[in-house]
Amino acid sequence: MFGIFESHLNIYSWFPKMEKTTFDVSLVHFLLMFGYKLFSLYYPLYLISIGFSVMNIGSIYLLTYSVIAISSLAINHYIRKFNPSKVAAFGIAGYGVFALMMLLSRNIYVFYLAQIVLGFSAAAWLVSLKLILMKSKSKSKSKSFGWFYSMPHYASVVAPLIGGAVILKFGFTGVFILSLVIQFANAFYAYSRLSGNENISHNNKECRKEGPKNNYKKIYHETKKDGVLIFLLISVFSALILGGIYRAFFVIFLENLSFSQNDVIKFIALASVAYLPLSVIVIKIIEKLKNRKIISGGIIAEGFFTIILGAFSSVMNLFGFFVVMTVGSLGALATGSGKSAFLSRRFQKCKEEASVIDTILATLGPALGGLIGGVAISSLGFEKTFLFAGIIVFILGTISWFIKVKT
Repeated sequence: MFGIFESHLNIYSWFPKMEKTTFDVSLVHFLLMFGYKLFSLYYPLYLISIGFSVMNIGSIYLLTYSVIAISSLAINHYIRKFNPSKVAAFGIAGYGVFALMMLLSRNIYVFYLAQIVLGFSAAAWLVSLKLILMKSKSKSKSKSFGWFYSMPHYASVVAPLIGGAVILKFGFTGVFILSLVIQFANAFYAYSRLSGNENISHNNKECRKEGPKNNYKKIYHETKKDGVLIFLLISVFSALILGGIYRAFFVIFLENLSFSQNDVIKFIALASVAYLPLSVIVIKIIEKLKNRKIISGGIIAEGFFTIILGAFSSVMNLFGFFVVMTVGSLGALATGSGKSAFLSRRFQKCKEEASVIDTILATLGPALGGLIGGVAISSLGFEKTFLFAGIIVFILGTISWFIKVKT
């Protein structure tokens, strides 16, 4: 079906200078996020509606993201034996299984088991899709990952609107059914589309022969010798924690400020629409910058605008929140794409392990963010939590801008 659209509409021309593999991986990511974001924006509100507290919500996010981080190590084993497209398709199908489990039972044990299934599934497709991009012959890894990390925001343009309408009409049962259908269809599409794209042969035979354990030791010793590299990774990790606080609690924060559900839907959709042209500009900019500058610039932007949010949220109007959220998302785009490109280049001899490390960083950060955010918001409130977290991230990002690290 997609081939018909491509042949008649030249769909690749819509995205400037995007290589075929980058396009295919990004489209799969878009469809996955579209199916997930039908309900994910409202998920914290759903959890509150069924009796969970803010602290409970933080622990649920911690569970899911911790499972992703731990499962990534197991995925590294299977991804050496199977085509990465198979592992990616398996993970995407797992999102459909998650939706099915949420439909079939409201039992608390089934609920927590569903979060574990979701975490393992996310590890499978994250590691696999990132590995395919790392091994692709793109001219700019930063640009490729820039497109990849933009897809959730592109999905946010319409998915929350459709999901919100379905929830209003049919409740969460309806939106879980719709998500299930999309995820299973996307799993089939991902396997058929990606199976011929990536070079599944290992670029370094010695790395493959020694196995993951020894490769991780090599990476550990190399990282341990470079204190600057450690500081840069700490700075990235702090920004990811900040992102976790946003992800788990920003919608609740807006509701706390008396925004209605319709206001939240319109707000998220408007911010996502604005993100579309701005993300293209950012991708073009980061293509010309060094990975370290991309990372540090993104961290600084995330920290600065979170400080603004924490300091002025009580007097900020809707336009102010719109600007803060949009620029913060662009900063996260720069940080994420720079991080993935940096790890791909720095550990290019063992890209399977680099993909796993990238996934662990990208999931443990939000996991801790959900936990820390739940504790901090319960004690300090939203404004002070955003303010203090933003200051820490901004300082780390500023210092990282001036240090030199081998890329």
